[in-house]
Amino acid sequence: MKNIAALLCLQLCFLPAFAQNVPAAALPPEVINAVKNIKPWEQVLQQQPDALHGNIINHSRNNAAQLGVLPYDTLYAPFYHGVASGDPMHDRVIIWTRVTPQDDNPVPVQWYLATDPDMTNIIQTGTFTTDADRDFTVKVDVTGLSPGTTYYYNFAALGVTSMTGRTQTVPAGNVNHLRFGVASCSHYQQGYFNAYGRLADRTDLNAVIHLGDYIYEYGPGTDFSTDIRQYEPENEIITLEDYRTRHSLYKLDPDLRRAHQQHPFITVWDDHEVANDAWEHGAQNHNPGEGDYDVRKANAIQAYFEWMPIRDPEPGQPRRVYRTMHYGNLADLIMIDTRHQGRQEQVEDFTDPAYSDPNRTILGETQYNWLIDQLSNSTAQWKVLGNQVVFTTINTLGLLDNADMWDGYPAERQKIAHLIDSLQIKNFVVVTGDIHLGIAADITLDPQTGYNPATGEGAFGVEMVTTSITSANDEVLPDIIPVDVAQNLALNANPHAKYINIADHGYFVLDLTPQRAQADWYVIDTKLQPSAVENYDAGRYTLDQTSHLITTTEPALPIEGAPDPAPVFTTVNQPQGSHHSGSVLFIAAYPNPASGGEVHLHYAVSKAQNVLATLHDATGKQLAVISNQLQQPGIYTLKFDTGLLPNGTYICRLTAPDGSTAGRKIVVQR
Repeated sequence: MKNIAALLCLQLCFLPAFAQNVPAAALPPEVINAVKNIKPWEQVLQQQPDALHGNIINHSRNNAAQLGVLPYDTLYAPFYHGVASGDPMHDRVIIWTRVTPQDDNPVPVQWYLATDPDMTNIIQTGTFTTDADRDFTVKVDVTGLSPGTTYYYNFAALGVTSMTGRTQTVPAGNVNHLRFGVASCSHYQQGYFNAYGRLADRTDLNAVIHLGDYIYEYGPGTDFSTDIRQYEPENEIITLEDYRTRHSLYKLDPDLRRAHQQHPFITVWDDHEVANDAWEHGAQNHNPGEGDYDVRKANAIQAYFEWMPIRDPEPGQPRRVYRTMHYGNLADLIMIDTRHQGRQEQVEDFTDPAYSDPNRTILGETQYNWLIDQLSNSTAQWKVLGNQVVFTTINTLGLLDNADMWDGYPAERQKIAHLIDSLQIKNFVVVTGDIHLGIAADITLDPQTGYNPATGEGAFGVEMVTTSITSANDEVLPDIIPVDVAQNLALNANPHAKYINIADHGYFVLDLTPQRAQADWYVIDTKLQPSAVENYDAGRYTLDQTSHLITTTEPALPIEGAPDPAPVFTTVNQPQGSHHSGSVLFIAAYPNPASGGEVHLHYAVSKAQNVLATLHDATGKQLAVISNQLQQPGIYTLKFDTGLLPNGTYICRLTAPDGSTAGRKIVVQR
């Protein structure tokens, strides 16, 4: 195979020279002989019928059918990734979906917005045309809406109507009660997204605040990974196609899909949306041989804005995630970016002279000035900072490297503390992700000598940290340190900490009223298999005008009169045969066009059966069998080398014994 590929490369390089009548004497004899001896690619396939055979990777658990977590359901076709909404404002909200067509033609998508879950009172509609340039995602900024109102929405394309989603706008004026789900760190390989399912079950959340690490960039077997579920693509993601495919895999998860269906999301990225321990111009997990980091970062950001329900910037403006949502007079939700906007590189340790640099920044000058303006001019009762890495100083007992947190950028944190003190800003609440632990703490820069643990004197705010959806926490501890011992050690070493959970996975609910701000942590019973069980773990609250967390054993009361949830999806006016309803599905092909290298075909199988993959030319003539084997229900990658194929258009076709077929056009273009 290597010899054939090398000869084909020679052919591609030198045929233009022959076409221009370059004298044979101008070429070395070995090149002339090599070109003369190249066999037509069809002859190669006849002599080596396995030359285009591909490798298949299964990204789903073998017993997915028994667990009820099939990779896709033909019921949702062609909206397999569900619907989502986000970035609500007083008069507008983003609605999102993704269409999965079985060809590469542009797709016009109709969208509808109604005031009822049955979609009978439609108040707005429009058309959005999507195509391969945006990976067939659809994002609409619906304007002209009323504040504090619940809406329902869906989409229609290719003769099919999607599931209905529920969203709501931000209330204005006098607001008495707000509730947010707060989540972060969902590592696909490390477990099932049961916590997202429990968030979906809640009906009285104003929104879900997602603080980053929505996806992870890793390949297999890294970062304490397990083989509970397999990544797609299997490799560490670097290219635009890689990041798009990883986002696609996540949104096929039934629990995450349902959470997006029921609630608007307000999201920021953390490091793993690009690469581990990222800073503005690099990352710990960007290594030699992985190309230009700025290109990788641009790929990740493009895919993020395509696949997430976040508002796109105005034309000509950079894509950024720091922004403020004004929830009437009760709360300003100030979302910041401590990763990719202006962060300087992390120090190796706190003896590095850069650590003490008074100009050292985690936000960058532009974002820092913006944040100071937001805090200084906020008139809302609660100033809620949506933040990625732990803000308060923390003693990790050497178990975690905190140079990546705000502890690694003390000068900028001190400036913020000074501003809050000098302006007498009250009710400063920080909500945080990243660390995979549940933490509640009073915010102080000197917890040992400048702070009173009993009264909170010396604190200037409170911080609530969500544990992870699935990402490893207690798994990183040595077996010789029991979880309860480690938690007690951490509490004793951090007198300003009022709650620490290093062992569980879940989320917390942030409940805001004029009287207090309360966080209630909920944990799931397992991430190792699908489960609907969750338990209330702890509650901590701070009173108006104070910066001191108090323990409660009762969760805050839900909002009265919660709106109806979005309905469970069933087909709506689906004409027979109007959409893909077979048991095999093409999701994506990349890179496409291919430059003569390896092509990855991303597809799914809904039941156990033999799947035949064949390659055809543009006329439909079968050229080769790429794969022919029994496959269980799951999400798959089929990889094959296009090095033998001349430039042109090809069709890859999947065929199942039940008559289901799926095809995708592949272009080879060098």
